[in-house]
Amino acid sequence: MPSGLRSRLRAMQTTPTPPARPQRDRGLLCYRAERNLEPGILALEGAGLRRIGWTHGVFDVRKCLFLDTETTGLSHGAGTVAFLVGAGYIEDDAFIIEQFLMRDYSDEPELLDKLATLMERFDSICTFNGRTFDIPLLEVRYTMCRMRDRWRELEHLDLLTPSRRAWKLRLGSCKLSRLEEMVLGIHRDHDLPGSEVPQRYFEFLKQGDLSLLTDIVRHNEQDIATLATLLTRLTALYAHPEALQSRMDQFSIGKALEMQGEWTPARAVYRIAAIPAPVDTLESLRGNRLSAQANWRIYHIERRSHNDGEMREVLQAMLRRGQMLPEVLIELSKIAEHKDKNLREALEYAEKARSSHPDPQMRPDIERRIQRLNHKLEIQRR
Repeated sequence: MPSGLRSRLRAMQTTPTPPARPQRDRGLLCYRAERNLEPGILALEGAGLRRIGWTHGVFDVRKCLFLDTETTGLSHGAGTVAFLVGAGYIEDDAFIIEQFLMRDYSDEPELLDKLATLMERFDSICTFNGRTFDIPLLEVRYTMCRMRDRWRELEHLDLLTPSRRAWKLRLGSCKLSRLEEMVLGIHRDHDLPGSEVPQRYFEFLKQGDLSLLTDIVRHNEQDIATLATLLTRLTALYAHPEALQSRMDQFSIGKALEMQGEWTPARAVYRIAAIPAPVDTLESLRGNRLSAQANWRIYHIERRSHNDGEMREVLQAMLRRGQMLPEVLIELSKIAEHKDKNLREALEYAEKARSSHPDPQMRPDIERRIQRLNHKLEIQRR
């Protein structure tokens, strides 16, 4: 045998075999926590529920499952898995939170089975952005695991949209953590940012150190508890928007109600938001700009309702306060021309609009209106 081959064989025989990897514990972990009921959650008002998006008849909060997931990514691709699912519900006089945590990908069928069994007890589900993320993702996972027959469609109440409509104008970002801080008065200590959750789970899969997941479990539990608090607050806010203190929130809820066709309560909230305040701070100045916009929305509601007297009253009030002068003057010009048949007054309003420093984009329309009114007046004089 050639010496080179013999030496290589000898080297292979003396190479130590690498030690076997330690076996990591497998099997689904299940957690259960009990919290006090959120005050008012058993007395949610129908008007508030309807306005935040519930359209399926009587809502029974005891038959509602509050759900949130922690996932390995933010896409809906086949590789994205919900490794932790948290679910909250009311049982007797307590709020129960159950969590199902995968220690390995092989635990997914058991997680889905336990979740499906739990969901069988409920008629509706409450989430925050679950309509576009959590629920479609879970549905895909049931299909991928050949458990599609265990998936059950529940009536869905997603709190993200009504939250944005209520607070986006004032807060900008409407992430759940920001709503907790700025609206709900919930302060988390040493909370794990959601963006770090996937990487933390991947580290656990490599190391097998269960302590790496402690923060994720605690984060998810608080998310579930916050859903119950947010549902209660949103329902009360939409049921009684007149009790709001922030002018921005008043205007926002007015817009939400107007979009839903509830013009009477929208008008009432707009009127509160339209009350002028002394301009002594930057915040009050911003509030007065919203006051003008609130009056403008009231005008459009009155116009759609064909309330001619109220239309004029709102525009005249805005004119006296110097609010949105170019727009207001043009609307008064239209009323004078088409309803009062007073071309001269219509022209006066249009000329005032031209001299009131309108937006450059408005100028061509104003000029055309003035030219047209002058032409009609010339014909009228002949």
